[in-house]
Amino acid sequence: MSERQHRALSTQVHDAGTEQPFYVSLKIVDLSRIVRFYDADSKQLSEVAESYLLDQIEYATDTPLWRLGVFPDNRVIIHYDHSIGDGQSGLAFHRSLLTALNSTSPSQDEPSSVVPIPESLELQPTVEKATDVSLSFFKICQEIFNAFAPIRWRKAGSSWTGEEVTRQETMFTSTRLWSLPPEQADSLLKICRLHECTITSFLHTATVMVFSTLLRDSPKRYKYLASDIPISLRRFTKAPADVFCDHVSAGYFFSPITRYPPELVDDFEALAKRFPWEDAARTTSDLRKKVPKCRQEVGTLNLLFGRYQPFFRGKIGKKRHGTFELSNVGPFPFDKSDNEAGRKWKVGEMFFGQCDALLGATIKLDDVLAQFFVDHFRSLVEAILKQAQ
Repeated sequence: MSERQHRALSTQVHDAGTEQPFYVSLKIVDLSRIVRFYDADSKQLSEVAESYLLDQIEYATDTPLWRLGVFPDNRVIIHYDHSIGDGQSGLAFHRSLLTALNSTSPSQDEPSSVVPIPESLELQPTVEKATDVSLSFFKICQEIFNAFAPIRWRKAGSSWTGEEVTRQETMFTSTRLWSLPPEQADSLLKICRLHECTITSFLHTATVMVFSTLLRDSPKRYKYLASDIPISLRRFTKAPADVFCDHVSAGYFFSPITRYPPELVDDFEALAKRFPWEDAARTTSDLRKKVPKCRQEVGTLNLLFGRYQPFFRGKIGKKRHGTFELSNVGPFPFDKSDNEAGRKWKVGEMFFGQCDALLGATIKLDDVLAQFFVDHFRSLVEAILKQAQ
């Protein structure tokens, strides 16, 4: 069972609102309190996923920081708090589940919902203990400038990030699920390689293009879109890909808004022909350059000297930091043997979603914007694939 392999799945956080929160290991996990089985008449997967993101997992309880949903058609949802896992941890859970399903023999005995946890299990070290997150002199100066300089002096001041951070405490996250068939995904990967860019940078550039069409009539004071791309730190912390931990940082970008002519806004064939592949290639190069220094982004939290809550509450009512965030959690399965022929259980499709509703990027919060964006994004990608045939 995963909770017997990953200490993070039998862990709670206490004193979360203080300067010194700490982890507490649970001795048992009662699955009946955290696993929900849905019937055949359940809502659409996107609606259920959205309901999980709306459900804030409480700290300082006797249940762990994750929830599981199981559908009769073998769909599974794992919902976990970011304090115990990053995006790749979701893949680690699914691989553990897949391994358990393929190695467990049917039993006549009724399994117990209460699982005892071995005391020998340990959490993965935190990022700052597993790798160097210290700041360079230049990074310290940069952070001081960002903290005290008027926002109009920086690109952040002329970036479109939607409405200000709401003063209303909310967990609402606009959720849409979309996937490409395997053959189209392979074609897209080949197109990206031809243009010397990665899937991540292609998706980032396509997102910028779609937002530019949506914002063509926005005030001229908006010149950029603010975005971030999470970067796994496991290459530095030496944490394996199949363990549950929170070892992640991010690279930040300010992409110019292109004011496309009105006739191009809904002409996806024309937009596909004008797709800026050079920008995608440049983003690939820029992201690679950010990797060696991205640990410092985690280290900037040390400048708060434990005053995390005042820092984040200070963002309420102010300009939102980002337009969108693009997460690429990587390929699944990690090992071809996970889905090899002859195994009874395989993973046919996977989705990844994230909340961060209150302070997160504006794309997560506006339901109308989210639907409009997804429709245009899908049409643009389909046009690019059709053009490459």
